Amino acid sequence: MEYGNDFDFSYGVPDGPTMSSSGSNIFSVIMTVYLLVIVAAVMIGIVKYVFKSIALYRLAQRTGNANPWMAWVPFARSYLQGDLAGSMPLKKRRLQSPGLWKVLIPLIGTAVIAGLYFLFIVVAGIGTALSYSTGMGVGSLTLIWVMVFLLILAAVALQAIEAVLDVLVNFHIYHRLTSHNMAIIHSVLGIFIPMYEAICLFIMSKKPYNPGMEPNLPPQAPNFGGNPIPPTMPVSPAASETPAESVSPAASETSAESVSPMPAEAPVQQVQGTPTESSAQNPYVNPMQVQGTENLAKDAQSTEAEPTENSAEK
Repeated sequence: MEYGNDFDFSYGVPDGPTMSSSGSNIFSVIMTVYLLVIVAAVMIGIVKYVFKSIALYRLAQRTGNANPWMAWVPFARSYLQGDLAGSMPLKKRRLQSPGLWKVLIPLIGTAVIAGLYFLFIVVAGIGTALSYSTGMGVGSLTLIWVMVFLLILAAVALQAIEAVLDVLVNFHIYHRLTSHNMAIIHSVLGIFIPMYEAICLFIMSKKPYNPGMEPNLPPQAPNFGGNPIPPTMPVSPAASETPAESVSPAASETSAESVSPMPAEAPVQQVQGTPTESSAQNPYVNPMQVQGTENLAKDAQSTEAEPTENSAEK
């Protein structure tokens, strides 16, 4: 006879994932999505930075800017972008250095927001201490809400000022490369669409300037392949020219006979009378000039007599 115990217990717990395992799965999914969003944002930021830097570098070279390398430096590229726009009219005044303002406004706004945030922490700490010690935390809570409102207002004002300045700067850059209306549209869309400004600047940097809006570049010396003197074409000797030694004596005599002597120039008309008489009749006649004309006449007569004597000897 066999004795034994056979116990089978069932607690009614369904087989499957527990609460802890499901919570960990949800957390892993959230973290995966969060990491993907961060990676996508970083990639978009890098592409935007590269495209905008290339565009600003090209525009700086085309306008003759002395420091196009600033397009790759974080704060210097903002100054370069404002410098490419030039002075901008603001009602009755002109903004002479928009690049400087594009650097100073974010720094000033960041300093103001940091100061307000520091005051918010101080007020919140004092209010918490008073509420625990004396129970008078109503006034501190109100002050905390006021500080929160000031922080939000400062952040919105800073973003608005930066956006307006970006629109003005981009408009003056686009206005030289496209029409007036399209420059406004591109400048406004660049605020709301993240990649629009970088891509638009990249495309605009390849377009030619509108007629009459070309940059005033300093005159440059012509480049002749590294040589300071322009190249000249080699001159070949004329085919009709022959050396004097190759001409035969017979040909020289024939050519001498065929060529008629050049007629002598007509003698200069002499002034009638002696130098004293002519100078007396005409006070504007110089006696030395009259004597010079007589010498010229004698030379002309001697040249006429020489060909006749040579022909008689032959």
